[in-house]
Amino acid sequence: MCSNNIRHYKLLQILKYGKYGTVYMGYDLNNKCLAIKKMSLDQPIEELTAMCNEILTIRRFKHKNIITILHCFLYNQHAYLIFPYMCFENCEILLQKVYTSGFPEIMIALIIKDVLSAITYIHSENCVHGSIRAQHVLINSRKAVISNFRDCQTFINQGEKKNVLYGSTVGKKNQLYWKAPEVLNQNLSGYTEKIDIYSTGITCCEMANGFQPYQGTELTYMYIEKARGSRPLLLDQSSIMEDQESSLLPQTNEQFRRDIFMKKSFSDDFHQFVELCLNKNPLSRWATSKLMTHSFLKQCRSTSLAEHFKDFNHDLSKCKLKERGPRSRPSALTFIFLTSTLIKTRKNAIVEYLDYQIPVTQLKGPKGNGDMQGN
Repeated sequence: MCSNNIRHYKLLQILKYGKYGTVYMGYDLNNKCLAIKKMSLDQPIEELTAMCNEILTIRRFKHKNIITILHCFLYNQHAYLIFPYMCFENCEILLQKVYTSGFPEIMIALIIKDVLSAITYIHSENCVHGSIRAQHVLINSRKAVISNFRDCQTFINQGEKKNVLYGSTVGKKNQLYWKAPEVLNQNLSGYTEKIDIYSTGITCCEMANGFQPYQGTELTYMYIEKARGSRPLLLDQSSIMEDQESSLLPQTNEQFRRDIFMKKSFSDDFHQFVELCLNKNPLSRWATSKLMTHSFLKQCRSTSLAEHFKDFNHDLSKCKLKERGPRSRPSALTFIFLTSTLIKTRKNAIVEYLDYQIPVTQLKGPKGNGDMQGN
């Protein structure tokens, strides 16, 4: 049972610092390693609403390849979210610190298999993740899980299922490189769950090449390329030899980068898999359930992530996770959604929105004790 008192947790190094919150690596009283996200309640009500929606969405989903919120509570004007600690953090960090020229193909297959398993489940729940990218794929020695459900949308509206979804790209400049063409079009045609397939294809290129597609290019150029049906490439000997003059090749990388790509060779199955994901026409993209049967993923049968990480000596792996028992389900009161509450203050907003049943006096914490900060 997790505690509602932040003093019962030991916050250590900062894993991620963001505009509205900080993620720490820490331990609880049982010396269990955790990821602890600290978020201030002194934020615009729109941001608090988005945070609450994401919490409710994650707790609704029950799948081994979707991040789990073990506990959440309020303390001294802050909300704390407790997650399992993923010892290798996210794929983007691994690409920056370790696999700077991209993951080996077999590792990509193992990771994408887990990602597709999670997306298949999300789609079966009539939802769209909307933000698949390397940064949102967390890794430990056993599996990959997807996180960040801020952009998650549902097809269900007032008991009826919609055929398409709509959403704005305003304020999401850094996310547009992974977005499907139909999302960027911003027209009345809308989009479907196939946008997750396109983002998966972009993520494959990101993990194979070591950097995101269209890196260093203007957004206008990226949009034009996607609108005309151009696809990012898996950069290896075959693709570079065939597309010597292609504008899709990275223009900001030095000659030694090209030499590295010339030494790489991806399978025809991998190239075909990415092409299927990045088809401009969403109707021509395979569904996740069909992609799970693609021959590219057959190589996963004889190996596992644990095998590839067994000799991994890196600072990220200092904290090793132990196998956990069955997930404990929080009390039903935690999930109550108050739909018609008149919100008067930001502090009360999050309490009323999620109805954690925490007395307002508890938010002040013990006298003389402030927040525990990571040292």
